[in-house]
Amino acid sequence: MDPNYLAAQPVELGGVSRPRVQLQDVYSTYTGQFRRWFGVTAPTSVLASVVLLLADRRIRAIYSRLPFREIQYHWGEIGEAFVLRFGAFFISWLLGCIALAAIATIVNGLDADDASEVWKSDSYQKAREHFGMLLWTALFTYCAFLVGMAIVEIVEVALSRVVGWSHFARFSYTVGIIGYVAIASIISWFGMAIPLILSGNAGAWAALKKSFRLSNGNEVFLFLLVVESVLGSYLAWYGVHYGLSFLFPAQLRFTAWYGWLAYFMGVLAAAAVEPPMFIGFSLLAANSSGLTNAGGRE
Repeated sequence: MDPNYLAAQPVELGGVSRPRVQLQDVYSTYTGQFRRWFGVTAPTSVLASVVLLLADRRIRAIYSRLPFREIQYHWGEIGEAFVLRFGAFFISWLLGCIALAAIATIVNGLDADDASEVWKSDSYQKAREHFGMLLWTALFTYCAFLVGMAIVEIVEVALSRVVGWSHFARFSYTVGIIGYVAIASIISWFGMAIPLILSGNAGAWAALKKSFRLSNGNEVFLFLLVVESVLGSYLAWYGVHYGLSFLFPAQLRFTAWYGWLAYFMGVLAAAAVEPPMFIGFSLLAANSSGLTNAGGRE
């Protein structure tokens, strides 16, 4: 069998979608072309980390110039910091959507028509062609995520007042992570929208509605994809940081270049475990749309 063949057929046992079988498809696809997936997520992850880092530095510089007791009187600076923070988050979110589009292009064989062309387009070609709808989809899901996280914050504050902060403080981080995973799992119901847009079968709003319908019966599968992404990113990040601390002596770990090395190595490690979630979204979209596999095979 062609090693580049990516199984994107519906997996059902007795008419019921089985998350475990679907995950096997995802990971066989992921391991089969790992370097290609990493080549997609690494650039977008590094660029997103640079944007977030620059925004964070600018925000720190803004607040460092403000007297602590007079911050409430500097609404212009506060507004600038607010726009920088959430603008940087949106850019990183958009870059993730672009990575999803590139992976969907490969998984679903959307670049198969280029095989006979003199000029072979890159994996981001479909993302550029549908950038307007991709941008709208990214904005919709980003705003939905922010609303969800705001609700999580309200729940956390309410819980801390009910049980007392002294009792709640030790669990606040765990509650935050659980809330993050829960909201991300709900937002993942719209994860198939971008692959559907690229296939040319739907506009942005129609793709979002179709993605929501596709999530019905696949909630456990999507939840597992989100858990893998969140848990994998944390483990990869901390694994790199702790691993480097064993490789380098103490006198080198306090140098500026070591900090940059650890930071970007952590980013790349997290990027390496991102593709399975995007591959899962793409396979679900392919199952519903009858798309061909990578390389144009059926």
